[in-house]
Amino acid sequence: MTTTRRRMAAIVAGALLAATPVAGPAPVAQAASGEEPGEVTVMTGDESRWSVGYGTFVVKAWHCTMYRSACDWRSETMLVNNGGRIMDWIQNRSELEAHGPSATITISKNPEATLTMKSRSLGEVRWKRFVSNNVVTRGQMRPSWSTAWVSVRSCGSGDGPGSYGYVSEKCAYAGAA
Repeated sequence: MTTTRRRMAAIVAGALLAATPVAGPAPVAQAASGEEPGEVTVMTGDESRWSVGYGTFVVKAWHCTMYRSACDWRSETMLVNNGGRIMDWIQNRSELEAHGPSATITISKNPEATLTMKSRSLGEVRWKRFVSNNVVTRGQMRPSWSTAWVSVRSCGSGDGPGSYGYVSEKCAYAGAA
């Protein structure tokens, strides 16, 4: 990695950390699957909660703040505080994007999910589970060298247990504003 790219990554990482909502979860450090041994990736993210008639609907979006060649990402949709009720179906739809001049991105994801590239810099990962309260999608983004920053927009929806009703799409966003 060149000195210029390291400086740019540090500036972008600082901006991403500054953009993390105060009320949201704090950045966490974790070992990145694509990094060299001993390296640590700092994750930034957002979590949003909505009260529904049968519990709390939670949507989370996370991604790394600094990377060498690959950036881990994770999206989650779940129903909590539900008194044992289980959703008829629950879905997570994640938009992963590389931002910058001529930015492109390559995306990996868990095998259960589907990936649709909307453009060279934007991909959508989707997973719908039946009779479940939790959907987690994750993988790696490999942005091009011209990428200034990456973002993850995680959106969840579902159909409540029995006659409790449909939950329209709710989203959380992790990335520069």
